[in-house]
Amino acid sequence: MKQILYIEVCNFQDYPLGGHLSFALHLTAAMKGDIDIAGIRTDNELKEGCWDKCEIAGYNYNFFNIGNFSKSFKKPIIPTRITDFLCIKRHIKQILKHKEYDIIIVQTPETLFCLPKAYRRRTCLIMPGVGNPLSISRYKWARAFASVYDKVFFRYAKEATHILAAADQQAITEFVVRGKGTILPERVFQFPTRYDADIFHLTEKSDARRTLGIPSGATVFVTTGRLNWFKGWKFMIDAFAIFKKQTPDAVLYFLGKGEDELKINEYIKQLNLQESVILAGVHPLPTVAQYLNAADLFIMGSYREGWSTSLVEAIACGKACVVTEFSSAHDLVKDGENGFVQVERNEDDFAALMSQALKLPCQQIEKHTQAAYGFSVQTMRQQLNKILQFE
Repeated sequence: MKQILYIEVCNFQDYPLGGHLSFALHLTAAMKGDIDIAGIRTDNELKEGCWDKCEIAGYNYNFFNIGNFSKSFKKPIIPTRITDFLCIKRHIKQILKHKEYDIIIVQTPETLFCLPKAYRRRTCLIMPGVGNPLSISRYKWARAFASVYDKVFFRYAKEATHILAAADQQAITEFVVRGKGTILPERVFQFPTRYDADIFHLTEKSDARRTLGIPSGATVFVTTGRLNWFKGWKFMIDAFAIFKKQTPDAVLYFLGKGEDELKINEYIKQLNLQESVILAGVHPLPTVAQYLNAADLFIMGSYREGWSTSLVEAIACGKACVVTEFSSAHDLVKDGENGFVQVERNEDDFAALMSQALKLPCQQIEKHTQAAYGFSVQTMRQQLNKILQFE
């Protein structure tokens, strides 16, 4: 087997939350200790700047500690992309001299920018989405640098041997065009994000509600993900408020954390929905699966996504889904079969689609649940090997 290194600024357990962490957890579960990892610690148990053994996903990994971090869900003054870049840059030479690696897997541009040119030519770049991240930055001043970012990013990305994009084919085509000839199409592969089929699968709704203390007769909606403006939390709450006028027992659960938590709480109070819109916080994945199984419907109001892990997890749990239009939405949700995709962002229409989706036949929805297994962690290593040919 080829020597593989994976560099990611996360603790490979629960921080920081988001799609990058989800991929990290899935990759480590799939690779079963057969790759080396450079990441961070949030428990101060390993010395910074050293290689050691570390148990991740039940397997022993060679692990380089890039730094000891404190968990924080507040918006930092300095963007994490900048601090992460500086942290990796400080240790990159020491990381790379550990072995002669054949493949280096990176998932963020700040990691890619740290790699010397010779190493970029053996890099597999994982892209959770193919859009320009600065165009939706939570720092408004950073959005002005979106065009500059593209120029720098494509200059580095063109040297990667493989680019694995978690996006639909249309978005991938637009990404290649945006590169203005720098990215060869044959180097870009569609590689959807994964879910763990041992955790996310269909169970009895009544059992899940009993475990979570959710009333059996309530109409329950669930959404999962970071509490940030681009996830469309206001849009979802407004649509839910319209729906609730016709269905007083309706409840909406938000699962996740993020910098907009206080804003969301304030908005819920403004609409007098404190008893109906619940910020349930962060939970272990088995508990997230229970919430999904307790739900009548899964909703998403995102402005942009890659290949949405949250959506795949909901489908794997047998849920009908109503979502806004983003990359992967039409691939995963078929109108009138397992939910609806709303192209125009209209709260009244979204609420109407929520009502329609609740009437979809269960057997019809569950056909899509079976198809979701192709996006599971259980198939990840085999599909990754087809592209990278590491064993």
